[in-house]
Amino acid sequence: MFAGLIALVAAAHFFTSLPKSILFWAAYILKRPLGATPGDTLTKQHTEGGVALGRFTSSLVIAAAMVILVALMSRRGAGSGRVTSPD
Repeated sequence: MFAGLIALVAAAHFFTSLPKSILFWAAYILKRPLGATPGDTLTKQHTEGGVALGRFTSSLVIAAAMVILVALMSRRGAGSGRVTSPD
């Protein structure tokens, strides 16, 4: 649900003239529950529908996922803000 709401904020950024400060704060507020959900899932016991990794291990898993995603995006040049010329 929260990922869908953040997608709506992203769509509003590209397709509307809403003030950027409003969109920033909307995304900022929505990111907290979006990040907490995977953390809760990784730390909850199996009987509660979780993975039961513990706080330290789940933090390492999330950190590794972040590093991998940042590395992949930087290889693609996504979000660099640079415009390349077709030389």
